[in-house]
Amino acid sequence: MAKPLRFASLALVGVLGVPVLSACSTSPGAAAVVGSQRITTGALQAQVNASLSGGKLAAQQGFNRATFTRQLLGHLINVDLLNAVAADRHLSVTKQDIASQTAAFVQQTGSYAALQQQAAAGGVSASQLPGFIRYAALEQKLSSAIIATLTATPAQLQAEYQKDIDQYDQVQIAQISVKTKALANQILSKVRKKPSTFAALAKKYSIDTTTKAKGGLVGFVGRSQLQKALGSSTAPVTPGTFAIAHSSTDFVVVHMISRRTTPLSQVTAQLKTALFSSQASTLVTKAISAEATKLGVHVSPRYGRWDNTNDAVVATTSQVSSSSPTASSTG
Repeated sequence: MAKPLRFASLALVGVLGVPVLSACSTSPGAAAVVGSQRITTGALQAQVNASLSGGKLAAQQGFNRATFTRQLLGHLINVDLLNAVAADRHLSVTKQDIASQTAAFVQQTGSYAALQQQAAAGGVSASQLPGFIRYAALEQKLSSAIIATLTATPAQLQAEYQKDIDQYDQVQIAQISVKTKALANQILSKVRKKPSTFAALAKKYSIDTTTKAKGGLVGFVGRSQLQKALGSSTAPVTPGTFAIAHSSTDFVVVHMISRRTTPLSQVTAQLKTALFSSQASTLVTKAISAEATKLGVHVSPRYGRWDNTNDAVVATTSQVSSSSPTASSTG
């Protein structure tokens, strides 16, 4: 399951929480140090400049460069922490993982161009977007790895399976929609006598403009959904047979072409993801928190300090100037 899209106003992303460690001196030229990894002031300001290159974000009412810089620094710290915890667990993202995450984001926004526009509104430039997508894919990889270690009972899995049974038990159908029951019965009689005429009859009689050109072909629908349309939860859905369904506006002659089922045993991982989805964010946060405690996270007081309540870099009396994109940390 791909990670949902999250762009926050005046922030690069809704980042994962990490534990707050006491602010202390960083090495010269470093905005922050995560374990042995340095986030230099130069790298930070380059990222800030890239985020603001379009001018739209900076033009928003209430925009403050210093605030945005702290938010971006918090994201960069979380990137280092996520990479570290993933390395500890021997996790990495493949090109396919990134492609899947990109496709999920594009599906949510409608197009890659729309994704870029939404990202830019949250401070993610076109050049930064691939890195953001990789971060999201790796976070999802970590979430899946953690969920895989959890135990679900057979009863829990069965209940989750039944909740989405139409995803796992489907019938391929074709249909001919008409206005009267009498015509539907005539067509039903004809196709039962000679099934090969169904497509031609669909093109001749069906009022469904979407499917008639395809000989009435609809595709796969959930079995229980089809049974509901047929008027009974126990209605037979035997492949190769025909029946009439009645909607509020028309009568539909249905050809049940084939049936496909996916057994529970083949979708256990997917079911566990659905079962534990509400816990996933907390579990990922705990894993990253443990990594931050192990490595140590130090933020230059020039940029702020870690705040226990918000898990973010917050301002101090010695914060970086909002008007100085090249200001360096004194450590």
